[in-house]
Amino acid sequence: MSLPKMFSFWALLAIVGVAAFFTYQVMSIFLVPMFLAAILVVIFRPLHDWIVEKFKGRNALAAGATTLIILLIVLAPLIGIFSMAIKETIDLVRSDDQPKVEERLDRLRKRMGLTIPNPPLYHQIGEELENLIETPPTGRSADAATSLITQLREDLNAYRADLGETAIQEVEAARGSDLENRDQLLADARAGRVDPIADQLADAAPNSLTSGDIVQRWRSMSEGLDLVNAELGEIIDAVKKEQLTPGDLIFASRMEDVQTLFRRQTVEYLGGQPLAMARLYANPGDREASRLQSLAIDRLETIVLPVTGAGASFVGALILGLGILILSLYYFFFDGPALISAAMRLSPLDDEYERQLIEEFSQVSRAVVLATLLSALAQGLLAGIGFWFCGLESVFLLMFLTMTLAMVPFLGAASVWVPVSVWLIVAEERLAAGVGLAIYGVAVISLVDNIIKPFVLHGQSKLHPLLALLSVLGGVSALGPIGILVGPMLVAFMQVLLNMLRGELVKMGEAEDAKDANLANSS
Repeated sequence: MSLPKMFSFWALLAIVGVAAFFTYQVMSIFLVPMFLAAILVVIFRPLHDWIVEKFKGRNALAAGATTLIILLIVLAPLIGIFSMAIKETIDLVRSDDQPKVEERLDRLRKRMGLTIPNPPLYHQIGEELENLIETPPTGRSADAATSLITQLREDLNAYRADLGETAIQEVEAARGSDLENRDQLLADARAGRVDPIADQLADAAPNSLTSGDIVQRWRSMSEGLDLVNAELGEIIDAVKKEQLTPGDLIFASRMEDVQTLFRRQTVEYLGGQPLAMARLYANPGDREASRLQSLAIDRLETIVLPVTGAGASFVGALILGLGILILSLYYFFFDGPALISAAMRLSPLDDEYERQLIEEFSQVSRAVVLATLLSALAQGLLAGIGFWFCGLESVFLLMFLTMTLAMVPFLGAASVWVPVSVWLIVAEERLAAGVGLAIYGVAVISLVDNIIKPFVLHGQSKLHPLLALLSVLGGVSALGPIGILVGPMLVAFMQVLLNMLRGELVKMGEAEDAKDANLANSS
C-alpha cells in the first residue's frame, strides 16, 4: 500500500473512531431500552411468526399486534407491581406510627433478652459525660461545670436505684412470686442501700444460680457507680479549688477516665462485651434513634423517591425509555431481517461469524434471560400470595423484592421469605403464620425455581454458579439494576466468542500442519 493510501486509511479510521465515540454519547441513553427490546424480540419471536401466519403475511399488522400483546402481558403487569412497590415503600418510609413501632420493638427486645434498665436515663448519662468531655455547653466557668457534674451525680444515683428495682424484679421472676418485704427493698434501693438488699435477695433464692448472678451483677455495678461518684466528687473539689479548669485537656482527661469506668462497669453488668453491644444497639437513645431514623429515611428516599416520579427528569426519562422500547419492539419485529442484514454489511467480520453470533445471542437470551425472568416472576407471584395470606403489610414491596433477589444466584427468593418468617415468629409472635410461611417457602416458592429453569433450558449450557454470581454482582456494580440481566449475558456471550476464537486457532493450526506436511512431502 502506498504512503498516501495508508495515510488516507488511518485518517479514515481515526474519523470513524471519533464519530463512533460521539455516536455512542448520543445513543447511550437509548441502549438499555433497545437492548431490552432485542431480548423481548428473541423471546417472543415464535409468537410473532405465528401471528404473521394468522395475518396472512401482513407484517406491519403482525408487528403491531405482537408489540401490543407484549405490552399487555409483560410490561403492564411489571410496571403495575413496580409502581405499587414504590408506593408502599414511600408509605413505609414516611410512616409516623411511632408508638406502634416502639411497642413492637419493646416486645421484640424482651423476647430476645436485649432489654436494659431505664434506657433513656442511661443514654442521658452518656450524653452528659460527652458534654463535659468536650466543653460545657454553658461555657468554661467553674460554677457551670460544677452544676453539670452535680446533675450527673444525681442521675447516677437515680440510675443505681433503677438497677436495684430491676434486680428485685428479676429475682421475683426467678422465684415466680413477689418478695414479702418488697416495699422495704424498693425503698432501700431508692436510698442507695446496696448491701442489705443484696443479702436479702441472695437469701430469697439461695439455690438459684440465676438469682445469685443477678445479685452479684447488681452489687458490682453499684460499687462501680460509687467509684464513679467518688471520682466526680474529687473533680468538683478540684474545680472549686481552681486545680482544674473546665474545658482544658486535663479536665477532659479526668472526665474521659470517668466515662471509661462507667462504660466498663456497664459492660460487665450487661453480661460482657458482645452481649452488652447487642443490648445497647437494641436500645438506642433518642438522639441516636433520631439519627438512625433520619439516615434510613434519607437513604431510602434517595433510592426510592426519584423512581416515584417525584422528579420531572425521571418522569421524562421513563416516558422516553418506554417509548424507545415500544418503537424498537415494533421495528425489530417489522423490519428485523433487514436491520440484521444492514448490520452484517457494515460489520468487518466474516458473514459466517456474524450468523453464528446472532444465533448464539438468541440462544443465550433464551437460556439466561427467559429462564431467569420466568423463574423470578413465578417465585415473586407465589411469594406475594403467601405474604397476603399471612396478613402482612407492603405485600407488593415484598413481592418486588422477591422477584429481584430471585434473579441473584445463591440468594434467591429465600433471602426475602426467610427473614419474613423469622419476623412473624419473633417480632409479631405469630408462630403458626411464620412456620406456615417457612414451609410454603421451601415446598412451593423456592421449589418452583428447580422446575421452571430446567424446563426452559432443556439441556442448554448454563453458566457455572460461581461465574453466574460474579457476573450478576459485577453487572449491577457497573450498569445498575439492568446488570442483573446484562452481566450474565455478557459473560455467556464472552464464552461463545472465546469458543469461536479457539475454533479459529484450531483451524489455523491444522492449516499450518497441513502446509508443513506438504513441504515435507515435496522435499
